[in-house]
Amino acid sequence: MSQYLWGRKYRIQVVTGMEKDKDGKLTGNEKALDVSNLHCVFEVHKKRDEGGSYAVVKIYNLNAQTEQKLITEGDRLIIEAGYKGLTKQDHLVDIDTGEPWVTQVDTRKTTMDADEGVQVTIGTEPARYGKIFDGKITWPSRSKESNVDYVLTLMAIDGDDPLNLNYISKTVGKGLNQRQILETVSKDSETKIPTNVISDSLSPQRLPRGKVFFGSPRDYIRDVCRGNAASYYIEDGQLNTYRLQDVPANEAMVVTPQTGLIGMPSQTQYGVDFKMLLNPAVKLQTMIKIQGSEVNETTVTPGEQQTPLDDEWIYQAIEVTHRGDTRGNDWYTEVVGISRYGTGSLPALAANEETNANGQ
Repeated sequence: MSQYLWGRKYRIQVVTGMEKDKDGKLTGNEKALDVSNLHCVFEVHKKRDEGGSYAVVKIYNLNAQTEQKLITEGDRLIIEAGYKGLTKQDHLVDIDTGEPWVTQVDTRKTTMDADEGVQVTIGTEPARYGKIFDGKITWPSRSKESNVDYVLTLMAIDGDDPLNLNYISKTVGKGLNQRQILETVSKDSETKIPTNVISDSLSPQRLPRGKVFFGSPRDYIRDVCRGNAASYYIEDGQLNTYRLQDVPANEAMVVTPQTGLIGMPSQTQYGVDFKMLLNPAVKLQTMIKIQGSEVNETTVTPGEQQTPLDDEWIYQAIEVTHRGDTRGNDWYTEVVGISRYGTGSLPALAANEETNANGQ
């Protein structure tokens, strides 16, 4: 196991008192309550579809006053997790070769800590600590697990407001292409929708005449995706629109048993499933190269289509789940991946707008 994957690090915050002025800007009265010192269990689910990303956090044994405050005023949930990073003074050595592992140091801050969060590249992997979820709390619930344990469960959704509680009223002239439609809807909605990635391979077809946008911006985003065999999702509050054939810009992350891979990956109908130590660097669309491990191949029945394994063991994450228990064993990232660049049966289905999930 990698020498630096020791010492869990995490921070779980619940933001209260979020008020906006008439221009939609925060008034500055919000406060963040850090519950990291309590026993917390969390699950963060991210999937490449319009269902959105969500998180469920269980907080154990809050006092009655704080619990009531979170139930009535809790508005936003922020989860950071991973492992303690290195500093510029740390110099690790490979136990087999004797060579130093630290090849690059980046002193830009990656967290809200004033004295922590220095990002270090060790071989091909960065020090693993960062934000894995930031979303709006939609449902608090209270329960009792035993005679002594009271639990407050918070459900939060990433991107709920800009997609589901938003509207647009705007008229545009003719000539907008598909990308410009998405940019217009994102920019001119009542609540602006920040964009991260908009596919460069969208159709160049332009509007033959003027168009009125009125109603939910989600409807117009869905229409563009349906017509381009694309999918969209919100991650970290930002809109992402991809076609399955798009080539990611970044190099593949190498995952081995020495750098966190747990057990053997399993072949599925769409690609592979695998499990690793919790790594916030794994996001939707991340390219991951599995190295130093075999894959449990699956069997198929006559007539069933099976995606072949990738020749170079490089897979694209289409579903990511982070699980953690601050006082338990769980501290994992589970990934569902498909063969890179959309080769195989699933991309063939998604490329057809009649079978694309966003086109139904």
